[in-house]
Amino acid sequence: MEHEKHFEAEGFERLNVLENRSTDLHEKLLKQGQAMAHFALQKGLAVPSKLVEQLQQEQTHTDIASLTKAHNQLAELVAPAMPETILMMAQEQEKQTWFLFLGRVPLIRKMMLVAIISLVTLISLSLSSYINNDNMVASMFDMEGARLLYVQAILLASAAIGASFSALFKANSYVTAGCFDAKYESSYWVRFVVGLISGIILTQLIPINLDAVAKTAEQSTGMGGGMSHAALKITMALVGGFSANLVYTILDRIVDTAQSFISPQQPEDLDTVKQGLINQFKSEQLEYEAHLSQELMAIQQQVASSPSMSSTDFQQLLSQYLAKIIRNEEK
Repeated sequence: MEHEKHFEAEGFERLNVLENRSTDLHEKLLKQGQAMAHFALQKGLAVPSKLVEQLQQEQTHTDIASLTKAHNQLAELVAPAMPETILMMAQEQEKQTWFLFLGRVPLIRKMMLVAIISLVTLISLSLSSYINNDNMVASMFDMEGARLLYVQAILLASAAIGASFSALFKANSYVTAGCFDAKYESSYWVRFVVGLISGIILTQLIPINLDAVAKTAEQSTGMGGGMSHAALKITMALVGGFSANLVYTILDRIVDTAQSFISPQQPEDLDTVKQGLINQFKSEQLEYEAHLSQELMAIQQQVASSPSMSSTDFQQLLSQYLAKIIRNEEK
């Protein structure tokens, strides 16, 4: 009896779980469907009236099949926008927060705040007497104390501006299309942190001739008068933050160069090369012999099929065969 009661209890629990899942699925489909309908109407898209009526009537999970069909039709109508993204932006719109003017996607708002804070930090640090051409050109190993702190802080702020700008530009393209996926939010923060690291590496750890960079910049922009090395350092930090791939490519090139000095490419063994040529020759010889055998078999079949072949015709066949052999040998 105890075992039977135990099995009955487990059965009821499973039924409750299945019912809860069905209810959650119904609510999710209904909310996404309503959000997509509002989105489509705001965009001026032609939404069938039957779909709107069906969404208004589907307040219970009595007919989940028809609700799923309506959901699929609306998803096709608003494509390439994603139902999850449309629902997320609709829910954020209902919150009515103070920071809603920065965007209806939480990632965009957070990244915008980071970019604004970085910009204010950059301007504030640039007012300090520690930020001058001599300190910016000096290496991080040649400074200490407040000088080093201010220089590294302004470089980090510049790299943060570049990294946040890159992340915002990338994410905004998906938000505009309505296909932003919140599950990739962590990848944008990873890109931001990698941008900070890249900005410091490019300005402090990779030796770069600033005079050559300034000259190249002047030639490309057509602006004379010389460029400040401090401005170049800050710009390089911004570029490093914006494009971490650039710094990765530079480091990868340095590693390849160092590896070529440490372990230069060894020449191939002569015996191995010789054996390879022998194997190639034998393979070509076998193919050539097989080709000759096929030609001989063709001549044999032709002679067998023509018993009354004259000697003149037979000699002509042999001449043609001999000419093919000579041509192949010349090749």
